[in-house]
Amino acid sequence: MVADTPEGDPGIALGPQLLRSWLGYRRRVEERLTATGFTEKRLPNGAILRLCAKDDEMTVSRIGRELEISRQGASKQVTELCEQGYLTLEKSPGDGREKFVRPTANALAFLRSFDQARRELDEEIREQLGSEAFDALSALFTLLAEPGETRVNVWREARARATLLGLGDQ
Repeated sequence: MVADTPEGDPGIALGPQLLRSWLGYRRRVEERLTATGFTEKRLPNGAILRLCAKDDEMTVSRIGRELEISRQGASKQVTELCEQGYLTLEKSPGDGREKFVRPTANALAFLRSFDQARRELDEEIREQLGSEAFDALSALFTLLAEPGETRVNVWREARARATLLGLGDQ
């Protein structure tokens, strides 16, 4: 089954459609997270939580390098996540100035819920479109991705481009 084209301007370019689709996808994932108890208005930064969950010796400086943001920017986000109960700081046994950033049980539960919400939504979309159309979309996304680029700071790119594409107020 091929999805019907929504009514409206048939001349919308592919880029704005993709961004609108991403924002809608994200909203649906967030709705599912709300249903599982994660009701914060501003959800935690999943990229930081994932970094901390995969490495017991993650530091604020390393988070900054991994996410290509300043140490100050990383520190601010880590502080917010600590205040929200998603991260804790633990002094390094080898260097008193260095602190390891650790995920809390709540952070790990959030990541599990987020991944489950994405899997469920993907399956729902696959069922609605059919496997062939879903696989074609996946092929399109691969075609459009930067060659060789496997990690992109999606949020920074989305914010930077939303205004350019005329989607800042939607």
